[in-house]
Amino acid sequence: MNFYELPHRTAMTAEELARAAGTTKAQVLAYENGHRVPDPPRIRALALALKIHPWFLMNPDRRAQWTVADLRRACGLRAEDVVRELGVSPKVYRRFETEGIVPSRRPQFLDEVARTCGIQRKLLERAIGRTPAVQDRKQRVAELVKRMVERYVMVAGAWQGPDADDPDLIELAMAYGRPLSRTRRVITYELGELRHRYVRSLRERVVAEYDPDRERQAKAQHAADRWNDIIAREMARIPTRLESFHRNAQPSDVWQLLVDLYNAEAAPHGEAVWAVKKFLTEDNTALSPYLVEQRRLEDVTVCRLTREGLEHVSRFAGLYANLYRATRKPSRAAHSASRKVPPGTFTLPNHQARLVIPQPFLDRLQVPGTPRIVKLNARYFLTINLNSLAVSVLAPPPGEADVPKQASLFEWVDDEEILDSE
Repeated sequence: MNFYELPHRTAMTAEELARAAGTTKAQVLAYENGHRVPDPPRIRALALALKIHPWFLMNPDRRAQWTVADLRRACGLRAEDVVRELGVSPKVYRRFETEGIVPSRRPQFLDEVARTCGIQRKLLERAIGRTPAVQDRKQRVAELVKRMVERYVMVAGAWQGPDADDPDLIELAMAYGRPLSRTRRVITYELGELRHRYVRSLRERVVAEYDPDRERQAKAQHAADRWNDIIAREMARIPTRLESFHRNAQPSDVWQLLVDLYNAEAAPHGEAVWAVKKFLTEDNTALSPYLVEQRRLEDVTVCRLTREGLEHVSRFAGLYANLYRATRKPSRAAHSASRKVPPGTFTLPNHQARLVIPQPFLDRLQVPGTPRIVKLNARYFLTINLNSLAVSVLAPPPGEADVPKQASLFEWVDDEEILDSE
């Protein structure tokens, strides 16, 4: 394609291409004329011989309809190749491709699949949404949610949520391949939000029907109609929210780290604020690269939420709160126009980016009357006072025999102590 506009390319005959790809000239001509379709290994071999990505050998007109299987083949991979790379069973991966079900014990499964295929995570998410079984499930979930709304939301009495033995709830849990108790907590939150809106609409309706003032009646009727529109709109969004949540849900310990980054303003908006990773976790596999961006400053690993991570925390905070009630919750308003510089911030010499210690970890490190020194890297040491932080270029900690008087002024903190549980 556009051979003369690409001077770095080398012309090849069909026979030369066949030899380079390990096939025959007849096969190559059959591929060119559309009489045969190469399998993924042959696609990969052809792309390697042509020095292009396998993606460019696929029909671009169908790209908007690609499912996960199409996307995988467009990367020149067989299902068994992905299974071997991920270390999962063929059954687990087949269920993912055909039904969009992500294994619950692999919270970074989508990141792993995207990395194996060499594609962006967003492309994978879109391909999952095009899977016929996923579309059918969303339609069925919409029907189940509507029935549960009529059964539990729009009835008189105290709010309790769906019964544990409700057949619609059981079907919902089976549809997503998740435990019944977990599914009940998730759907109870969603229905509870609708219940709040429904109660508001009922209050407005009472005013519209019984208030003696006609102007107040008209305003209340308008408000009741508006609340009914909101309820209908939120009901329609629930199937999509549940799909996204079950694909991206993180375990409680990782969710806690996301909340700490969120509360520390370590997110991609406004002034760049990065959290020092060693104050969060030493586990390099805990944070999803889709949700958390990491980089190094002077050999200090720092991290912050990506835009997708910020949206994840904002969008699913209520669901997580219902699932993990013992964890800390987001405590600030996203995109606040009057944000102040969060406590626990500091900068490295000759760097403009602000670094921050999330508040829960800062509380553990700040001791009244006793400055503490934490090693950031081989060059920088962070002095933590009760009301201030300062970075210094210091030699290794002095021994007590060398400087006995000054050694008693500071408390040196080992890396392991930083991450001790509360």
